Amino acid sequence: MIAWRYHLLSRSPVAMLIIIGIASIIANTGWRVVMNNFAVDTVGMTGANVGILQSVREIPGLLAFTVMFLLMALSEQRVAILSLCILGIGVAITGYLPTVYGFYFTTVFMSLGFHYLEAVHRSLSTQVLEAETFGESMGQINAASAFFGLATFIGIILAVQIFDVSAKVIFLGCGVICTLLSIYLLSFHKYDDSRVKQINKIILRKEYSTYYFLTFLGGARRQIFVAFAGLLMVQKFDYSITMMATLFMLSSLATTITLPAIGEFIDRIGEKRALLLEYAALAILFLSYAYVSNHYVAGVLYVLDSILFSFTLALATYFKKTIKPDEISATSSISFTINHIAAVFLPFLLGIVWMSGSEIVFIIGAVIAMISFFVAMSIKEDRGTVKQDIYQRDI
Repeated sequence: MIAWRYHLLSRSPVAMLIIIGIASIIANTGWRVVMNNFAVDTVGMTGANVGILQSVREIPGLLAFTVMFLLMALSEQRVAILSLCILGIGVAITGYLPTVYGFYFTTVFMSLGFHYLEAVHRSLSTQVLEAETFGESMGQINAASAFFGLATFIGIILAVQIFDVSAKVIFLGCGVICTLLSIYLLSFHKYDDSRVKQINKIILRKEYSTYYFLTFLGGARRQIFVAFAGLLMVQKFDYSITMMATLFMLSSLATTITLPAIGEFIDRIGEKRALLLEYAALAILFLSYAYVSNHYVAGVLYVLDSILFSFTLALATYFKKTIKPDEISATSSISFTINHIAAVFLPFLLGIVWMSGSEIVFIIGAVIAMISFFVAMSIKEDRGTVKQDIYQRDI
């Protein structure tokens, strides 16, 4: 924690990455903690409605490649700040439109900011951080985000228990904080977006196919967790807003503690072994979701799922070592779109499946995890490092 606090005091590019992560996690935490309760209790949504909501939420992700057009006029730094501001505003106004279509609208609006931000943030991170310590550095940055996510969870719990605040107030507060932090980032000096001039066009290469496929499958895995793990807690185990906030808080605390160590672990064993470990454990976890009957055990599974998410850093290090330095921005945006292909149609389809039995959704998740495992087997462990060394010499 000391490492990221030191960076936070500066106005360096790394400090900007940390603040972007903090602002984003506050807005997304506020939205995630109350969205299922808001959807079920206030808006009156069914599992199918929530599936549609999660699908429309991912449409901006599918169109993330269009960020390339913005980058023709604005720097990546400015696009990131603008996207962060849109995210904050979208979350802030959510509680003011408590209808099905109103929830759809605000979700798409905030999602536009979130997904453009993620596409650019991934590119900025890859360019700013060193390859040799990329996993460790990303672990520190993500740990800072997780810490403030934890603080947000605590704040929501206290606000609900002491002041009995509504979901509307939680949406507003978290969204406003995110928006104010995005405005603060405007005071940072503009820095050189990249050590290598980026190609601002759509790029698809056969040699990146393993990365593309794992990215696609990762999007499918993420949707099952984001859209249905929380819904399982609310519908099957009757979790309240306070219980959901506590669950998210424990998940964030576990992530904060484990992320730096996981980053170092990935640097030590390599991304291939780390990904294989993640996918094997994920298959077991999804099968456990399918048949869990105790709400405490379900909560433990959710926390373990959050920790496993940290191993996606391995895919980021694989990206760092594999992609040509001048294709980072272009490949990042197109891979982000690939990540969201499944995210657009999968929640809707699984929302329908959910009506027949929630366990089927998680069994499908286990199958996706095993497919990811076999795809990751094709990764050549020394390929990325060798390629990166060659590119560095060319620079």
